[in-house]
Amino acid sequence: MSIFLRFVTVVFFAILFDGCATGSALVTGAPRQATEPSDVTILRELPYGLEFEHIAIVTSEAEGWTKQDGLDMALQELKEQASKVGANAIILRQIGTNTDTTPVYIHNSEGGDWVYYSSEYETLTGDAIYVFP
Repeated sequence: MSIFLRFVTVVFFAILFDGCATGSALVTGAPRQATEPSDVTILRELPYGLEFEHIAIVTSEAEGWTKQDGLDMALQELKEQASKVGANAIILRQIGTNTDTTPVYIHNSEGGDWVYYSSEYETLTGDAIYVFP
């Protein structure tokens, strides 16, 4: 198989799997009415002196063209998950990176060859909370 065709195949899979964000919320408290993701504040520690309640543990992962793109998309997804359960803040607990490698077999007249596509996902985990006004 030509180098050009291998290159095109790898680029195709890179584009196919690029730019996705997923997330989830494990409800651990009483959900509230949904809020807007833009109204969710990111915190690094418990809000001192403020009354709040835990609503859920939220997680997200995203893959972008750059590490910063992945973090930005993961953060937006984290806010969306928190807003669905009515949180107005997230206490960010963990920031990380996961790597997946996917083998792709490309058949040609000489038998074929394996091409490996690696992708890194930025991951975030936090506690979705409601801070009382």
